Amino acid sequence: MNNNYPKPIIIMHWITFVLVVIVYLTSGDPTRTGLQGQIHVVGGISIFILFFVRLSFVFIYKRSIPQNEIISSYQIKLFKIVRFTLYLSLCVVPIAGWLALSSLTDNFQVFSLNLPLLSSVKDLKFIAELHQFLGNFFIVIVGLHACAALIHHFLFKDNVLKSMLFKK
Repeated sequence: MNNNYPKPIIIMHWITFVLVVIVYLTSGDPTRTGLQGQIHVVGGISIFILFFVRLSFVFIYKRSIPQNEIISSYQIKLFKIVRFTLYLSLCVVPIAGWLALSSLTDNFQVFSLNLPLLSSVKDLKFIAELHQFLGNFFIVIVGLHACAALIHHFLFKDNVLKSMLFKK
């Protein structure tokens, strides 16, 4: 049995990771941070689009995804909760970011293109705070996800971490 994720899923995983790091490092009010804000918004849009590409890859390669041995039913439940939270965050955090941007300005350009914004949320400042909270919560979940992979590798000595790495 193949114990590795299909290459398209591995590639999508690591591209998403890099984008999440970039977006986190460029966070702030994009209407005031110039190029940094542009990078943040483009990264958020990219994460949102890649979320759907990633879901389609998971569906296409469902039979090729490794079924690693999980030690207990507790781990299975925890895995499903974390996976659901990660996927939900990949969709919800960018939407909250778009709403937050809509609440801050009437017009925002990315590479000379006007982004469609919602005027109905104008001046609802709590949306930006919600986006920030959800983004930080997502980073915590990503950190837990990474810690779990390291625990599997160093304590359980199974193939969970290696299954998401590129093979030579």
